[in-house]
Formats: sequence, C-alpha cells, structure tokens
Amino acid sequence: MRNLLKPLVLVAPLLLAACGGGGGSGGESQLQYSIKLTSSKTSVPVNVAGSLPGYPGAADYYPYMSTLYIQANAGNNPIPNQEDGAFSCNITSGLDSGSLYYLDGKDEHTVDLAVGTETVKVPGAYRNITLGSNAGGASFHIISHGIAGDVTVQCSVTDPRDNKVYTDRATVKVGGGSTATPATVTLTKDASYVGSRDNVNNIPNSVVVQAILKNDNDQPVSSSGNANLQVSIVPNAASDGARLLAGGQTNSGSIQISTVNGVGQFSVASGPASGSLLLRLTVDRADNDLTNGIQQPITQYAVIPVVHAIASSALTIPESELAQTVQNAEPYSHALVVEGGVAPFLWSTTSTLPTGLSLSSDGLISGTPNVKGPGAYTVVLNVRDANGATARQTLVLTVVGNLPDNPVAFTINGCTGSSTSPCPIASVEVGTSYTYTFSATGDNVTWALEGAPSWLQVVGQGSTGRIASGAPLTCADVATYRMFVTAKNATNSVSREVTFRVTDTAGTCTPTTPTTPTAAS
Repeated sequence: MRNLLKPLVLVAPLLLAACGGGGGSGGESQLQYSIKLTSSKTSVPVNVAGSLPGYPGAADYYPYMSTLYIQANAGNNPIPNQEDGAFSCNITSGLDSGSLYYLDGKDEHTVDLAVGTETVKVPGAYRNITLGSNAGGASFHIISHGIAGDVTVQCSVTDPRDNKVYTDRATVKVGGGSTATPATVTLTKDASYVGSRDNVNNIPNSVVVQAILKNDNDQPVSSSGNANLQVSIVPNAASDGARLLAGGQTNSGSIQISTVNGVGQFSVASGPASGSLLLRLTVDRADNDLTNGIQQPITQYAVIPVVHAIASSALTIPESELAQTVQNAEPYSHALVVEGGVAPFLWSTTSTLPTGLSLSSDGLISGTPNVKGPGAYTVVLNVRDANGATARQTLVLTVVGNLPDNPVAFTINGCTGSSTSPCPIASVEVGTSYTYTFSATGDNVTWALEGAPSWLQVVGQGSTGRIASGAPLTCADVATYRMFVTAKNATNSVSREVTFRVTDTAGTCTPTTPTTPTAAS
C-alpha cells in the first residue's frame, strides 16, 4: 500500500528587508551566500522490495525514503525567491544505492509505465535535479535501491552578484540504522476476500492475517515482551459488526499483539455489510513498544473486500463513489467499493490527484491534500476484477478550505533584533512628499500604523507595505516623529517602533529679521 507523498514546502521565518523612499535606502546587500543541506533520516533500509512512489502493486515506500531540506542565506537573511534553477543537486557517490525524486505531481517529473494493458504515470527517478527557492529553501527526496551503501547528495547555489558557487553535502546510509526497532510493517492474508456474515454462498467470513515487522537491515523484529503491533478497523460502511481476533482477544475497534520472529498473527471476521474493510497497522519505531505510548509511528493500511455472494452481475463503480469532499490540509482516507464482479479488485488511474493524495491498487485514496486552489478535481477511476472484467468512472474530488497562512516575519534593514527601542528610518526634507516601503514574508499580509501623524497613511498592502504623505510637507510638519508599524495576517502579528524626521536643512522655514532703515542726516 502506498500513499504518494508530495514534496514538503520548507517554511521558515524569514528576515525581511525594508527599503525607503524620500530619504534613500541602504543599497544592495553584499553579505556572503551560504547553503545548508540536511536530511530527515540519516539511514534507511535496503529497498529489497523495489518500492517506488506511485508504482502499482509495490509495497509502502516511506521506510525507504528520506526528505532532504535546503536552506540558503545571504548573511542571516534568506536568499531572494527564485522559481526555477536556484539550487542544483546531484548524487556524488552511491549511484547504485538511491535516486532523487521531486514528488511534486508535475507531468514533467513523471514517466509512463506499462502495467498490463494500461499505461500509468509514476514519478521519475533522477541523479541530478534543479529546484526553485521558496523563502530561501526547497526540499526533495531520496529513495533507496536494493543495494547497501552510503549515498552522498550535494546541492549548490550561485550568488548572482559575483557568480561564486556555494555547496553543501548530506549523506544517507542505506542498510544502516537500528536493528532493534521496526522500519517497515507489511501484511499478508490467506484469502483475497471474505464473505459477509450472512452471505448466501457459504463463503468464509473470516481471514487469517499476518503482519511482518522488519528493521533497517530487512531482518524480522520480535517484541521485547510487550505488545509491539496495533491493528485497528477504520470505521466505514463495512466496519459495523466486524471483529479482530488474536490470542483470546476479540475487539471491534483495535487490538495490540506481540510479534514472534517478526510475525504478528490475527484474524479478521466480517460483519453483515459488504464493501471494503479498511485495516490500519501501527508500530513504534522509537522503542518497539506500544504499551508506553506511540512516539514515532510507522503506519500501513490494508483493504479486505467483503462480498455477499459469488458475483453474478457486471462489475460497476456505484454512483455513491463518484463524489467525495476532502478538507484541505487534513488527513484523509477512503476505501473505494464496487458492485458486481469478483474480488479481489485492482484499482488505478491515469489522472493526477490533488497534491498530497494518492490512489493505491487496493482502492484506497489517502494522504493529506495540500492545494493552493480549493475546488473540484476530476479523477478517472479504473478497476479490474479477478476475472479480468473492467469498469471505468469519473470521480469528482472537491477540496474545501484554504491552506493555513505562513506566519509573518518582519524586521527592518539596519535595525537590531531588539524591539525595545525605536528604529530610525529615512528622513525627508520639507517641501517634498514622504514615502517609505516596508517588506515582510508571509501570506495575506496587511499593514497598520499607530501614533503616526495625520498626514501619513498606508497606501500599499501585501508583502510590501508602503506609507506616504501624499502632499508635499510644509514648515508646520517639521519635527521628529515616532510611531508603531504592524504587519499581520491570520497567523500572527509583528510590530516595530520607528522614528523619522521632517527636516529643514535649507533654512526655508527660519523667519528673517527685518532691518530698520537709518534716518538721513
């Protein structure tokens, strides 16, 4: 079972620069570039199953994947955003032990793969990739192959001001890591489907299931005395009345069992309804012990079809499956069902699901949607039964809700990090208009002034907040001013106190003293 993981967007509070008008600005920064490359996992197991993202029929590939994060700065500030080609990354050693993936769902990063009589799109594997810069950062992924070894990845960034190249490296060990804690959990069962509890063809209504736990070296992991495998029935239309049985335990929700030589055995009994029973298997990578809480879960899903009778009708996808509503940025799972045909059923699609969601060959749509544009997404569903019969329908996945705003980060160029004292910004000479522009990162930023003179207003919103006087300033406006500038959105609010002056360096506002003519003698 696979959930197609989309690339994570690296979000970090960014140092914001402000440039002034009317009085000039600090000019172009000459701070040196730097780059940092880090990995979410420093070791992954050998990928003996050949699991790859989006590959139909392959096992869950998450244990074999590490996410790599890039952060590049100019001094302490993130480098400017750049949509394409900001970073160049490649595998410098261990080419036979892993490949690089974008996993962003874009067509140009996928390849066609023949599966039986159909062609599906799957993510492409690379030795070299290029990425754009978002708030100075980016992320991509490495997935191990079936060969042990150290995989070293190098990323570089070029300073456009002097064309100097800065690099950093990260190494992921394939075949290393813990031998006492689980890295994968897989499932096998002795029947492709079960009958409902009261089915009319005397189809067995229970199935024996084995979950297999293996460590980073692909060796079986036994329990240390406490339960180390949790099995749960995910509530859906077929779950009512279904039961889990193991070691004398019977439960309609979840059970915890211990593995012996890496194998945990249990049985699943169906209820009165047909459909798809959805099981969730969970182990704890932190210490291989569930009794003290789950600290670092590894999760696998499995689908067990439940049928009322041996199929005598054509295979179809019911209308009830063709419209689903999904909450943006919230975990989602739904097991598709069919009518007619003969189980087991093989599902596929040639469509691109909303970013963050994937369809498994068992008919499980799962993941966490992460789309900037909520709305309806059309997905063509294909299903084939055990007899080779096929059916096709169009599913409309409606993603609702917006992504959370990125937090506002707002500082002023040339000011210290302290907010206890006002920061001086550009002054302006009397007789001219005053304008000044602040910058911030974050989504949907709005700006506000507190304590500002009545002639000064906010005239620009968004990532750049511009303040202006409009009309030229008069002698009555000559003074030193202090005010608070606030940048905010739905996530947070940041304020800084600033000071500026309206000056009269030419002395145009100084009154002259008239002279008294000398009387003629």
